[in-house]
Amino acid sequence: MKYLRDMRDAIHYGILKAEEMRRRNEKIPSPIDLRKEIKPWFDFTYDYAKHHINPVCRTSISILRSFRKNRKGKKHPEVKKLSMRMDSELVKLQDGFIRITIRPREYEYIPVNDHHSKYGEYSKYGVSELLLTDRKVVISFRKPDQKEIMNRKMGIDVNFSNISMTTVHEGRIIDVAVKSTQNVVNIQNDYSRRRRKVQKHIMNPQKRHRKLREARGRQQNRVKDALHKLSTSLVNENPDTTFIVEDLRNIRKTAKPQNRKLRTYLNRWPYAEFLRMIEYKSPNKVIKVNPGGTSSECPVCGDNVKHPTWKISRCSTCDHDYDRDRLASLAISLRGHDLCGDPFPVSAATPLPSMMDEYLYTGSMPDASGTGRTEMAYVPNRCYA
Repeated sequence: MKYLRDMRDAIHYGILKAEEMRRRNEKIPSPIDLRKEIKPWFDFTYDYAKHHINPVCRTSISILRSFRKNRKGKKHPEVKKLSMRMDSELVKLQDGFIRITIRPREYEYIPVNDHHSKYGEYSKYGVSELLLTDRKVVISFRKPDQKEIMNRKMGIDVNFSNISMTTVHEGRIIDVAVKSTQNVVNIQNDYSRRRRKVQKHIMNPQKRHRKLREARGRQQNRVKDALHKLSTSLVNENPDTTFIVEDLRNIRKTAKPQNRKLRTYLNRWPYAEFLRMIEYKSPNKVIKVNPGGTSSECPVCGDNVKHPTWKISRCSTCDHDYDRDRLASLAISLRGHDLCGDPFPVSAATPLPSMMDEYLYTGSMPDASGTGRTEMAYVPNRCYA
């Protein structure tokens, strides 16, 4: 109990220091920056093991972020509960006990309740984290990834209004398809208009804030529901498929579109949530590839492509106009196969005319050169709403 009270005081001090750093630098610091700030104070005040400062900093930053996002009428964040999440470096299972390192070469031992049906299986894995409170102790384990890579692979290109998919099996392209996500775009546009009306017509600040919070919550629920339905149907239709997706972490920081409307769509684009759903719902391993150049490099000949319009990828070497989204899904599939050690050339794996029927841009552009050749694509592009 003394340890929990000391950690509560340390977290409170960490929140105060994090708030000072936020006001000074105009952004919430990271746990690493906060650790550098409060480490001299922590080492002077407490004689606990050095690793105890890490969960203190993470908890302090987490509480401050939550408070800044939703204050609920409070003037400052409060730390009331006696709880602590301890790193795996401080915890070890030993002879039916949980050994907790309090100070160097000083330990506390807590007996384990092994009646849980999964304890025998999970105890074989490494300890991930320990939640210690004044009422209970909860231990979690780090289960290794046991999902397999299947022979059938599907490259997925997630776009603003659709997802394009290329399925490859045994070195041959067997299916090219598109699923629409226009309903997600419509939901976001609808609630964006509602929020603008609220901001314009409701003068009472408290009521305006409440209405905006309600609109944000309803929008998130509707978008998440649509993404759940889309991801579930995609996984159920392809139970024996390994999905290949782009690793789009930090895309909002690296991409700097000049168009204001494009920036708006990029900022509210729920690609991360959709890919996370695919990853945990799929019974097979999900492969993430580098997204750089998937829309600017022709996977057929390897040459650079131009984009006379947003939907067209024009390759001067192939002398054809391709559908940009579908061609990007093919490039993602090729990169996934390279990572798996099973590369294949498109021209050798699939007859070029049939591949072109699936990937050629079939829209009408009478004023653009080369569009006459795209009209040779007689096979219609399949689109599943």
